[in-house]
Amino acid sequence: MVPDLLTIGTAYIFCLYGNMAACIFALCQGVFVDLFSGGMHGFFAFLYLTVFGGIWLGSRFFNLQSPKGQFVIIFLAMVSKNIFLFFMLAAFSRGIIFPNSFWWASLGSILCTGLITPLLFCLLDYLKSIVFEPLSGTTEKQL
Repeated sequence: MVPDLLTIGTAYIFCLYGNMAACIFALCQGVFVDLFSGGMHGFFAFLYLTVFGGIWLGSRFFNLQSPKGQFVIIFLAMVSKNIFLFFMLAAFSRGIIFPNSFWWASLGSILCTGLITPLLFCLLDYLKSIVFEPLSGTTEKQL
């Protein structure tokens, strides 16, 4: 049960900088995971673009600024990511068998990521206020 911090990071960037920055971030992190994993090229890029699509679609119906909306949007994005992961693995890997532990681990990861998202959003907002607020409050006398 490990939370997917890349999905939470994509949602936070979506919340702060908008959909174009989050889409570029999702594509770049997918490409980097592809490069460093040594797997099929484009596999994780597609998965993280799917995560971005889930966040974008979920933000049309739920508020990403509220904890409830954060949980629901990230939960649905993780569900879509795991569904596409399952179908892509089944399509490109012949004879793969998914044990029950795969499904339980996926469900645990989905729930853990959804539940920890509001906490990490609060932590990142707090860190942002500590780092950037003193910089924006400077005046000419202070310089």
